[in-house]
Amino acid sequence: MNLSNYIAKKTYSSFKKSFTRSILRISVFATAVGLSVIIIANAIFTGFQSDISSKVFGFWGHIHITDIRVNRSIEPYPIRYNDSLKLLLKENLSFKQNNISHIQSFIITPGILSNHEYADGLFFKGIGADFNWANFEQHIKEGAKITLSDSLVSREIIVSEQTATRLFIKAGDFVILHYIKGNNHIKRKLKISGIYKTGLEEYDKKFALVDLRLLQELLNWKPEEITGVELFVDDISKAEEIGNHLYEEVLPSALYSETIREKFPNIFEWLALQDINKSFILGMVLLVCLINMATMLLILILERTHMIGVLSALGMNVWEQRKIFIYFAAKILLQGMLLGNLIGIGLALLQKRYKFITLSEQDYYLNYAPVKLDWISILLINGIFFIVVVLFLFIPSYFISRIRPIDALKFR
Repeated sequence: MNLSNYIAKKTYSSFKKSFTRSILRISVFATAVGLSVIIIANAIFTGFQSDISSKVFGFWGHIHITDIRVNRSIEPYPIRYNDSLKLLLKENLSFKQNNISHIQSFIITPGILSNHEYADGLFFKGIGADFNWANFEQHIKEGAKITLSDSLVSREIIVSEQTATRLFIKAGDFVILHYIKGNNHIKRKLKISGIYKTGLEEYDKKFALVDLRLLQELLNWKPEEITGVELFVDDISKAEEIGNHLYEEVLPSALYSETIREKFPNIFEWLALQDINKSFILGMVLLVCLINMATMLLILILERTHMIGVLSALGMNVWEQRKIFIYFAAKILLQGMLLGNLIGIGLALLQKRYKFITLSEQDYYLNYAPVKLDWISILLINGIFFIVVVLFLFIPSYFISRIRPIDALKFR
């Protein structure tokens, strides 16, 4: 054990003045509060991005392949999802190399849904046997998923909670799907198998799910004709790279590839804005912690001015004296960090379990503050927090070099 560390340990238990002890307690508590706020804020921001992204990807794939004309019209344009296109995708998208986890087909077309008294304009999304229910089934709040058989076209529909409220309908009720094709008014009687709610108002107020073959029947399309293909990737960060590769090097000129971020940019721009808010909030909390610890260190230096004079008279250099107070402050800091981790992680776990912090779902896409505890992130936060604070404390510790030994020895 070096001399500076030894003196710091002995000094720690020697404070007699109640004022100084109070300052130390306040510093420990303030550090704990600051670190706990950083941990909770990081967990909530990460939870927001994770939960909202999973909601979006539960309804849509990460990459869409459609007819190039779809971007300029709401009318459905068919592409032929035949063996040649499937083989083309399979040959150019190795599932292992590109982390492609799932591919599914879909049809989207506008129409009207009505009961006896009310009507609502919607987009009907046709899904087939390849639809990944694992991502979507968690959002079904009432009823069940559509029953898709191999031989018969399903006459069931899943509508959103918003649509059900507007039309005063519930699971098990019957509704009419209206579709206008040229001069023909086509109707289909459907049974509501389930009601979903993702919390993403932009989707919930517009979309309903039906059997893909039902829409092929309405549009008079062939079995291999659909409006698009959805690709799911394991690593979302690679979605743009894969989408660009498809569009530029793989797909025919009549087809277009885009990521979900390009298709619905507003939600992802909102999530990106949260990163700015997160950085600002965490930066401000860290600044308060730095000021708190610096103030505490200066008070300790003033409290031990006489000791500084004695050590200087005995020949200890300024750098070793500064290390005494840095060691001491680091011990206070570690106490505060331990308490801060207990408070921060504890409150985050309570929020994750009981969801006592509620939000407006219309404004935030969720009705509670989501929490995602990433233990690697927590370790990084603790490490960065400790290093930044300790390095910052070298600035106020410079005050020791300004103290003249002869004046310090007179100080009591």
